[in-house]
Amino acid sequence: MSADELLRVRGLEVHFPVRGRGVLRRPAGAVRAVDGVDLDVRRGETLGLVGESGCGKSTLGQAVLRLVEPTAGRVVLDGTDVTALGQRDLRALRRRVAMVFQDPYASLDPRRTVGQAVSEPLEVHGLHRADRRGRVGELLELVGLDPDWRERHPHELSGGQRQRVGIARALAGEPDFIVLDEPVASLDVSIQAQVLNLLRRLQRELGLTYLFIAHDLAAVAHVSDRVAVMYLGRVVEVAARADLEAEPAHPYARALLSAVPVPDPRRERARRRVVLRGDVPSPTAPPSGCRFRTRCPDAFEPCPLVDPALQGVGAGTGHVAACHLHGVVGRPVEPGAGGG
Repeated sequence: MSADELLRVRGLEVHFPVRGRGVLRRPAGAVRAVDGVDLDVRRGETLGLVGESGCGKSTLGQAVLRLVEPTAGRVVLDGTDVTALGQRDLRALRRRVAMVFQDPYASLDPRRTVGQAVSEPLEVHGLHRADRRGRVGELLELVGLDPDWRERHPHELSGGQRQRVGIARALAGEPDFIVLDEPVASLDVSIQAQVLNLLRRLQRELGLTYLFIAHDLAAVAHVSDRVAVMYLGRVVEVAARADLEAEPAHPYARALLSAVPVPDPRRERARRRVVLRGDVPSPTAPPSGCRFRTRCPDAFEPCPLVDPALQGVGAGTGHVAACHLHGVVGRPVEPGAGGG
């Protein structure tokens, strides 16, 4: 690992077994939610992870923190192999990492007060024993809430306020790294902007590193330094935000960008739309070769035959893509492998 890397993911897989019908319910295949992902996150940056619903983004974020167990691969956080940790060491590591979930209504226990929700990580990790009430008040102030709201219950708060409570709870353990799983997807547009600006401020003030998961490229572009594009369990492109917006290399990234509205009517009318055909294939039987080929407007002869690997598409820019259009190499498809 280089000194500026906080997180390194290599060959990460998360497969969920599919059981057949009948009394014995024998394994009949597997959902390949995450299927061989390589990813790096640098200290102090926000890496956006974007893709359609069902592409494996949230599962990847949970596997990085071992909220779901990886099937294969390695996750290294600041030199520690997370995938090799026992339960005691994993519990100690959890103070350094946190997660903010998509649904602020479901992520808070309706029976517990705001103060109890935020103080839970303090109790788990034995922090601020002398004045936990005061620390909870500081955390609420940090996210823009009144400390006197400690005694309120979640049903007394708006969606945006509940998400701020979720962020305060994530900060309670004083983490270095936070996975943000669609943190604004369920909020109104005006509230989304407020929460995104809050996250950016907290990152500057506390030196945080984010993995920001979203299907909304506009939200990703607002907060991210680099963007990774995911499709059907694989990362197909990684680039600096500006490079991805200016010249996306993968046809799937171009399609996602073309769906983002542009506020200038003339530019909006002049834009070339990339319309994807067909449906997302089943993750139990992904297509052979390039997984995107069944929907790609630019698919050609090598696409069903060779599984493309991530490879540089710009000199010294760190821009990589897995696409045959850029002469990307890969591994030949074994006979009978994949679907379609």
